[in-house]
Amino acid sequence: MHATDQTLRYLATRVGAGDHAAFRCLYAMLAPTTLANIRDAMPDPIHSMHVVRSTFCEVWWMCAFDVRCGSHRRDVARWIAAIAERRCDERRQALKLAPAHHAAFWTALLADHDEWTRFQLAAMLDGNDAIDSSPDDIGLLNV
Repeated sequence: MHATDQTLRYLATRVGAGDHAAFRCLYAMLAPTTLANIRDAMPDPIHSMHVVRSTFCEVWWMCAFDVRCGSHRRDVARWIAAIAERRCDERRQALKLAPAHHAAFWTALLADHDEWTRFQLAAMLDGNDAIDSSPDDIGLLNV
């Protein structure tokens, strides 16, 4: 399946309307690339997966915001890459703070955030956040 700009915009609009199948397609199309891009800046696979999860949680909520406001993203892939880059920077900052200032507090806070994000993303994806999944809702892509 080819992730054209038109297809990604269509999926983002459907995601904004709360369509879980569209979100699974968008995730399957862009999560592998997002993870690969993050791994350059965040080589630890556990931390990079947490960044991907938080990125796509934000995508879900921001797509809904866009639909409510009547706005549309021109380049969905670039927009998601920018979110991932910011989330990666935030993660690196949190990891730097942990040993320097109240390590137990920051470690627990990060663990709680990671667990909540994992739970939230699994709900958005109807229980499956495997990054190598392939979009099987082909009917969505009759654009």
